[in-house]
Order: sequence, then C-alpha cells, then structure tokens
Amino acid sequence: MKILVPIDFSPDAEQALRYATALAKLLQLNETDHETATLELLIFHVYHVPIGGDTSFFATTPMIEREEQLTLEKIHKLIGTIPEIQSLPHRIITRLSMPYEGIKEVMEEEKVELVVMGVRGANAATNWLGSTTLQVMRYATCPVLAIPRTAEVFHPQQIAFATDLETNEDTSFLRVFRRLAQLWRATVHFIHVHPNPSQVGVEQAQEALNLDHFLQDIPHTYHFVEDKLPARGIEQYLMKYPTDLLVVIPRHHAALESLFHRSVTKQLATHTSLPILSIHET
Repeated sequence: MKILVPIDFSPDAEQALRYATALAKLLQLNETDHETATLELLIFHVYHVPIGGDTSFFATTPMIEREEQLTLEKIHKLIGTIPEIQSLPHRIITRLSMPYEGIKEVMEEEKVELVVMGVRGANAATNWLGSTTLQVMRYATCPVLAIPRTAEVFHPQQIAFATDLETNEDTSFLRVFRRLAQLWRATVHFIHVHPNPSQVGVEQAQEALNLDHFLQDIPHTYHFVEDKLPARGIEQYLMKYPTDLLVVIPRHHAALESLFHRSVTKQLATHTSLPILSIHET
C-alpha cells in the first residue's frame, strides 16, 4: 500500500505523519506478499518561491534550487523527530506547485491507495477543515484520512461509518477501509440518519445486507438515527457514543460541505481529536 502524506509543517500535518507512520508500522507487521512489495510512505511537500509584487521580478533557477534545498532540510529534520520512519520504506517527494494540484499529480503518478493529511494546513484561519484538505477529500480517487493535531488514538477501536444506504453492488471501493478495520481490530458502527427510521425502504435494507456480508468477519453494528438532517443526526450519534474515527462517503460535493459547515456541525467542531476518513465510490 502506498500512503501519501502531504506535509506543510503545520501541527496537523506533523501529527498526520505520526499517524501514517503508526499505520505503516502496523501494515509492516501484518503484511501480505502483495503489501510487502508495495508498502511505501510517500512524504510530500509542495513549495513555492516567494517573490515581490513587482511583476518584473521573476524567480530564477538558483532561487528555486535554494527553496527546494531548504524544504528538504526541514523534511529531514521533521523525520528525525519520528525515529520509526527509518525502519519503513519511505521516500521524500518535493514539487514546485500549488498544494492541491501537486497532491493530485502525485496521487495519479504513484497510484496512491491512501492519503493521510492534516485537517488544517499552516495557512488555515478559523475554518475547522482546511481548504486544501476539503478539496482533496472532494476529488481524490482514493480514501483520504484527515488528522487533527490533537488526535490521540492512532489505532481506532470504535469506528462510526455514516451511510445513506444507497444501493451499490460494487463494494470494491471499500477494500482499503476493510483492510484498515482488520488491522486495527476495530468495531464498525454504521449510522443511517432518516426522518423516520421505521420506514426505511427495501433498497436501504438490501444495502445494509450487502455491507453486512462485506464485513462479515469484522464486528459491526447498525444505528438508525431519527433526524431530517444527516449532519445533525451524525452529531447526535457522536454526542452519545465514544468514537475514534468517523467515515463518510461523500456521494455529492454538497453533502460533504454540509457535513463540515460550521453552522451545522458544532458538535463535530468540538470533536477536535476525531480523524475523518473520506471514501469515494469508484
């Protein structure tokens, strides 16, 4: 499994690197033949060359090379604070680019299977979820695990999986999640928010059976929360049950944004140590 960790030297990104390292170590200890060949931690940073407001002032090759060298020095210094990385297959990648564009390019070039990044970047203001992280979670073709700086549990035992139970016979897009749940030996709690849970339809029931079959060897439960707003229903669950990780499937960009909108998700914002795993359907 190739794990991409975008680094901008923010506290969240540094914690994301520690989280990814712990996960890679777990993979290494429980690796299959396929994972032995592909396990690699890709530590990635996009950099830019500061220039003045004068349009006649251009970045030169020596300036770019100097900026890249400074970036590499900072990355090596950060890696030095996490000794476990040295025993893992890892590679440093730097690129002169905008953050999202650079992450997208590396995901495609390296065929990344999981992105682990900070919830908020170095330039985030008051938004709970940073703009780059939200953009990656919207459009990434592989799962994206967003880690807050205050994340405490690196091996989640209680996973809340928010689902609308829309029918999808192809569950291959959940392969990475299934592997993670197995590694962590976690219990998965499916949450379905519905205005009237007693009137859940046949299609939703069939999808629940599909998920039940897919995770047949992983402990899991179902929770039907009554609410008209999915994000608010998820909040209700998080208030009631201890949770180490929240999983979402953003079928529509608007749904993902509503989940992280400050006016709707006050409770999520108070769960400052809760990592979020976003999984897109293939």
